[in-house]
Amino acid sequence: MTLSKSVETIDGPDALDVVPESIESAIQDGIDLSGTPLPKDMVTFYKEVMQKEADRVCRVRIAMRKKIIAIGSKHYDQETLNKRLLDAGWEGLKAAEIAYFFS
Repeated sequence: MTLSKSVETIDGPDALDVVPESIESAIQDGIDLSGTPLPKDMVTFYKEVMQKEADRVCRVRIAMRKKIIAIGSKHYDQETLNKRLLDAGWEGLKAAEIAYFFS
């Protein structure tokens, strides 16, 4: 049995999905799996990058909501669109959105 493809299997855009929970936990604790401390600058930079990714994901959700409201207001009445937003986990229609799209 050869392990030559083992690195290839975790390379690429899906690589983050295969990082074991124990490794993520160790990073958050700042301690390598061997028990030695991870360099503080490495952990700080890692956390900074992960926060930027989390912020980017949030902006995608905001953009999705805005597009749903702009297009959805053409196809749904105010009450239905508001309910569908809430049911999907977004914030309901804001006063300014109601005034713009439903007045």
